[in-house]
Amino acid sequence: MKVTNNYNLFEFESKSEIENYLRVNQFNLLNNNCVDQKIFYGIGTDTVDSIFIGVVGGQHGIIPSLQEVETENCILISIDEKVYCVELKNYEMLWLKEFDSIVYEILKAPDFSLLILCELGVTCITYSGEKLWEHTSDVITDYRLEGNSLRLSTDEEEYYILLKNGSVI
Repeated sequence: MKVTNNYNLFEFESKSEIENYLRVNQFNLLNNNCVDQKIFYGIGTDTVDSIFIGVVGGQHGIIPSLQEVETENCILISIDEKVYCVELKNYEMLWLKEFDSIVYEILKAPDFSLLILCELGVTCITYSGEKLWEHTSDVITDYRLEGNSLRLSTDEEEYYILLKNGSVI
């Protein structure tokens, strides 16, 4: 079990195990149409209003990233090349965005936007999922949010991009 924000991430042994859990508890399963179903996660809370969301993923070794957006009463969940936005009142999917490479992490930017860090670039979106800008790169090996910029490292170089527009500085 991994604790991220106020959510616990559980890994299930098989698809049938997570489907049984979801069926009994009447919860949702995200990314169910994943072609290479190898990893099965559950995301839950220990609060009175506990939630549980099942997530199916491929065998790429990157665990789902979670980011709660309290002002919008939703949670963002990444798996494989997708980011799902799930509303926390009725646990309905609000939107889904698909990217060109594996999503590493979802970060909140200081200007109230979200940075979707992928294997081959970064996309900045609004809380409602609208794309503000996109930056493509070689395979990202490291990254760090530093004030109003994002430091990206690849095997070939290290550089910064501005959060306001994605320009390389």
